[in-house]
Amino acid sequence: MHRTLFAFPAAALLAVSVLAAPPPAIAAGAPKVAVLDFSTVGLTSTWYGNFQPGVALSDLLTDQIVNGGKFDVLDRKNLDATLSEHKLSASGEVDPTTAIAAGRLIGARYLISGNIIQLDQTGTSGAAAGGLIGGVAGGVLGGVRRDRVTLKVAVKVVDAVTGRIVQSFADEKTEAATSISGAGFSGYSAGGYSNSNFINSSMGHLINDEAILIAQHLDPTKFIAGPAAPSLTGRVIDVDGSNIILNIGSSKGVTVGTFFDVIKVKQIKDPDSGRMLTANETVGKIQIMSVSADTSVGRVVSGKIVAGQTVVSE
Repeated sequence: MHRTLFAFPAAALLAVSVLAAPPPAIAAGAPKVAVLDFSTVGLTSTWYGNFQPGVALSDLLTDQIVNGGKFDVLDRKNLDATLSEHKLSASGEVDPTTAIAAGRLIGARYLISGNIIQLDQTGTSGAAAGGLIGGVAGGVLGGVRRDRVTLKVAVKVVDAVTGRIVQSFADEKTEAATSISGAGFSGYSAGGYSNSNFINSSMGHLINDEAILIAQHLDPTKFIAGPAAPSLTGRVIDVDGSNIILNIGSSKGVTVGTFFDVIKVKQIKDPDSGRMLTANETVGKIQIMSVSADTSVGRVVSGKIVAGQTVVSE
């Protein structure tokens, strides 16, 4: 099956110059963010073959945010491995529970995610058959035509401390260009679409333009959703198999997804003063999976947990 390469000579020069420029310094107190892969769930067509538009958009959006200097952006190459290790998805529509868990694991206060809700060929003229996604230049296999592609994206930013959506918007972009058939893109992964071969293609140009628009819409002043939740303290009242039951619940502010450090309290005599001092040693971590008014049930993330130990929320 033939696929196509779109050419934008002027855009190619611009993309190379942008990629070569060093990123600006990060603003003091900039929100720490992570860009997850955009979901493509719900797209009714797979004309783009093995190409991963959600990953490409996330890669290029990350570059745009880094170059803007308004945010402290986590490296996407490490996100997928970290989240996969803990059986969490690095893509798409994150719910509050997943956002809280993912944010704590990767060290991000805010998660930028979304869904590609349309990626369609909305017009074609001229000769040549085949798909629209461009590949690395070389090996012209067909004729020339004009193609128009529409990309529509829904974006949201989630506070990984509270699970609250702090910003949400949608955007749509359509571009047309001359195409020539060639080899397709395949084998890319997170962090792999930020290269001149892809950006210089028409599909790359379209997605990069969309990434620029999304980055312009992101408003760091809206990311300040209030201070982090206050620390909660409770006690392990029972260990039932893999379930850790605490004596605090929703009436005290516990929510599903909350992480607690498990503390071992030690009483130590100070040899100089003779006074008994208290020392708290972190011996484990649990994550809350279900909550009732006065109790909550968690799973062990690390350590060996026994009844009677103190827990403190992160």
